[in-house]
Amino acid sequence: MNKKYLKVAASVMIALSMVGVASCSKNKKNEPEKKGPGRANQSVNISPVTQIDLSPKVVIAGQVQAQNEARIYPTSSGARVIQLLADAGQYVSAGQPLARLDGRQVAADSELLAAQVRRAKTALAEAEVSLSNANETMNRTINGPKETNLSFEQAQISFNEAKSQYDRALAVQKVGSLSQEEIDRRKAAYEQAKTRLDNQRGDVTAILEARRQTVKQAQARVSSAKSDLEVAVAQKAKSDSMQNNGIISSPVAGLVTARNVQVGDIAGSSANPMFTVVANGALEVWAEIAESEIGGLAAGMAAQFKAPDGSSVFGTLRQMPAQIDPTKRTGIAKFTLETSPSVRAGMFLTGEASAQSKMVNAIPSSAILYDSEGSSVFVMRPDGSVTKQKVVLGARQGDLVELITGPPTGSWVVTSGASFLAENEKINPIKTDIKGNKLAPPAATKPQQKPQPAH
Repeated sequence: MNKKYLKVAASVMIALSMVGVASCSKNKKNEPEKKGPGRANQSVNISPVTQIDLSPKVVIAGQVQAQNEARIYPTSSGARVIQLLADAGQYVSAGQPLARLDGRQVAADSELLAAQVRRAKTALAEAEVSLSNANETMNRTINGPKETNLSFEQAQISFNEAKSQYDRALAVQKVGSLSQEEIDRRKAAYEQAKTRLDNQRGDVTAILEARRQTVKQAQARVSSAKSDLEVAVAQKAKSDSMQNNGIISSPVAGLVTARNVQVGDIAGSSANPMFTVVANGALEVWAEIAESEIGGLAAGMAAQFKAPDGSSVFGTLRQMPAQIDPTKRTGIAKFTLETSPSVRAGMFLTGEASAQSKMVNAIPSSAILYDSEGSSVFVMRPDGSVTKQKVVLGARQGDLVELITGPPTGSWVVTSGASFLAENEKINPIKTDIKGNKLAPPAATKPQQKPQPAH
């Protein structure tokens, strides 16, 4: 190998090594700066905490139900339906006939109740006669001449005489004017007269007590007969008012949503009502609301639903959820619907409710950090450093979130790159408004030109 060839090869190798050194030097310059205490301030977007007019929206869905529903049953069981006067889908007024029953059966029921009234009146009259007789007998026993009194008086006279004879015998017993046999005879007569008097006295008391009981029993029968008559009269009056000559009428004005009877059916043979009428045609949506969204509801708030035909139906929140289902963590809110031909009971509607607007502090949702301790944001201090602060969030409106507790109005929060920041780290802020639009820096003041001297 000649010397000329070796010189050329050496020159090529030197050139290649210089290119490699230059390339390594260039790559080192392009490497990103490693993170550490000495790194440059990170550029991040910041937005101010701003007050906004919040009109929270709550998505709602539920089944259409009748607000007030009248279920109409037959007034006379066993009567046959002979005419239908209304059908489902028809609006009726209060008292309007819906169906007619067989008048013969209705008349038979009415006559049966009338017979019960007559029987009750007869029973009352008989009881009153018995009471009158019992009172008269009692009065005669107490006030009038009575054979019992004559017997009692005779027994009293006999007793007084026998007692007097016995008392005189005892008085002369010591002087021996009367024999012992005479004294014993007078004693026996006295004891017999006393027994007879006691028996007469007991008989009079027993007779009076028996007649008092007879009066009480007669009074009880009269009272019972009066009650039976009142019940019979009330039953007939109730039947007469309900029978209405066999006419079944609607107790309320509204929309007939169901008819469960045909001509020829026997009234009362089914457990279902003959007709169902929605009072005033008022319908409402029973919406199942998540527990976390109930706070965004307010009685009277407006709602808009979408009907199956695509039309809009407006409603109003009538009743807040009364309780929370412990399993599903939801409550039922009731929205009254405006009258619409597109809506029927049983439909399932979806919509949106709008609460009353209010001024609240809000931040972009991109500023919020979530961890095991809850929600927080990075807030910029006046010296350009950041600090992490916990927040409590409220309703959402688009990309904005209500701040229930957190930094005050006018504070600047980091909206991009917050997850890469550390506490007390200084940042290079890029200011944007709450919607993310960059804010132009303030225009520099131009120096005033000195006036040129006049020539």
